[in-house]
Amino acid sequence: MATIAQPTLQTSITLQQLKARQKRDYEYWAPTAKVSAGVLAGAATILLTAFLGPHWKSWTQQDMTPGVITAITTIVTFAIQYCVPDRSR
Repeated sequence: MATIAQPTLQTSITLQQLKARQKRDYEYWAPTAKVSAGVLAGAATILLTAFLGPHWKSWTQQDMTPGVITAITTIVTFAIQYCVPDRSR
């Protein structure tokens, strides 16, 4: 019973030590160019697939399913984000 009442090393971490561990290099969060390009590419691809939808069946003999739209959006978004250079510090 006496060993249960003793504080362990893990529970004796102070609040100040926890805050020191959570401190980051930056004081605010702002989206990077890659994030912004990805959001715009995703939105543009969704609009593009809306315009291509009526013609898709005549071109490919298949319906444009949500899976096809998702695949197109993912590939185009990745390609555009890949072209955007990383931010250097």
